[in-house]
Order: sequence, then C-alpha cells, then structure tokens
Amino acid sequence: MNTRIQELIRQVLPPFVLAGLRRVRKPVVPSVLEYAPRGWDTPIENDNCGWDNDSVVRVEAAKWDDFLRNVEGAGPLGFSHEHTDLTVTRNVSFHNIHLSYAYVLSLAAHSRNEISVLDWGGGLGHYYLVGRALLPEVHLSYHVREVPRMCERGKLLCPDVIFHAGDDCLERKYDLVMINGSLGYFKDWKDKLGRLCDSVAHYMFLTRVLVVRQVPTFVALQRTEVYEYNSDMLTQVFNEEELLRVVKDHGLRLVREFVVGDGPTVAGAPEQCRDCGWLFARSAPA
Repeated sequence: MNTRIQELIRQVLPPFVLAGLRRVRKPVVPSVLEYAPRGWDTPIENDNCGWDNDSVVRVEAAKWDDFLRNVEGAGPLGFSHEHTDLTVTRNVSFHNIHLSYAYVLSLAAHSRNEISVLDWGGGLGHYYLVGRALLPEVHLSYHVREVPRMCERGKLLCPDVIFHAGDDCLERKYDLVMINGSLGYFKDWKDKLGRLCDSVAHYMFLTRVLVVRQVPTFVALQRTEVYEYNSDMLTQVFNEEELLRVVKDHGLRLVREFVVGDGPTVAGAPEQCRDCGWLFARSAPA
C-alpha cells in the first residue's frame, strides 16, 4: 500500500480500528473509502467482528511498552500509538495531533490543580498518559468510553483511568470531553453528539473528523484489513455546517478550529473531504 495512503488512514481512523493494519502487497489496492449511496443500508462483509474483538486488544496491548517508552523522557511527540511502528517519533502529523491536544488540555486546566476528562473512544488510555506527561502538575480524573474487551485490558494496563463499557459515563459532566476520530461510526450521531455536548462543563475537543461543505452528510464504506481479520465498516463524512449546528444548539461556542490534515480520497463521493478539529466551550448562562 502506498505510504501516503497508509499515513492518511492512520490519521483518520480511531485506535481500535487500524492500530494493527498489516502491510500487504497486492497488484491493485482497493479504495480505502468508497461512497455508499445506500447509506446505512449498504451491505457489508464480515460485520460480525466489530471493534470488540480479542485480536484488536492483543495488537494494541502488544505495543503498550513501546508507547510507554515514547511518552517518557524529553523526546519528540511525533509518534502515534495507532502506528504499526512505534520507533517513528518525528512524524509531523502525529506531532501536530499531540500538540493540539496539549493546547486544549492546558486551556482546560488553566489555574487548576485537577480536571476531569472524558475520552470518547480512548483505547487503552493512551491520551491519559500523554496528558500526564505534558502536564505533570495537574491531576487528571480521566474517563474512557470503550468497547468491553478494550476496557478489560485497559483496567490492567492503565489502572489510573476509569473505563466505561457503556454510556453511563454521560450521566455526569466533565471539564473536558474529547471525541477523537470516533464520531463517524455512530449512525445516531446527532443524538450521540448532543449527549456528549450536554456532558461538557467547560470544553469539548472534537477532532479528526472528515467534513465536506457543499453536500449533505453521507456514508462511506471503509474497506480495511485490520488485525487478524478482514473487516468492512460504515462510517460518515459530515457536512460541516450540519455538524457545527448540532454543537451550537447544545450551548457550545467555537473557540478554535484545528488543521488535522488532508482528508483521504473517498472514491465516487459527490465531494472530497478534509480532516478537521474544533475546540468548543460552554457558553456562559444568559
């Protein structure tokens, strides 16, 4: 697979989807994302594996020690726990993601010794350790919403994190809510995003989101070979105005937009996408 395509895939997809992407040689590489005009009615193959799979957890856990070594010390932040090669530490895109997170976390923790964080789709708790390394003087009450098997392993590897295998985590409010690359996989995204907005006490960081401006939100078929099985999944490319309207309607205002990178090509799509992020704040009561 072309190196540039691999890099884009790793930037766009969440940790529990592509961390174990195998490099295979094929005469013709199929499109990573394909426009799905039938939307969520699009038939897909091997959809019974999903993210809550033992092989997914094994691949993530196998890289844990390498990830810890990268987090420790004063080395560069140009690595990613999603990458298949954790010796890569000077990737500009990965560095950008971590530094954007550092800015958001610092703003949320301004003049405070402790903050609460909800990381929606937070893997084994990777961003908790990144945050602790970047702001060692701030105590992070860190919550991760994940699939059950990932939660089980996360509790063993990262016991300081509170893992949630269900939406009970949305029953309280957090100083910072982070949605990092996972929103597109929810068919009921408006309801899910609205509930996440409602759990925000101060800030929400919505990042690594594929968006278009000229056409409505649409579904794409994601063809990947991940972990120990082939799996096709459905995801979404959002109309930016539609997405931001949901956030605004739930009382959050835009603080800053972030450049994540060029979006991947979506074969047959009515409009090609870009990869974006935003920081929102809870609006002051009238």
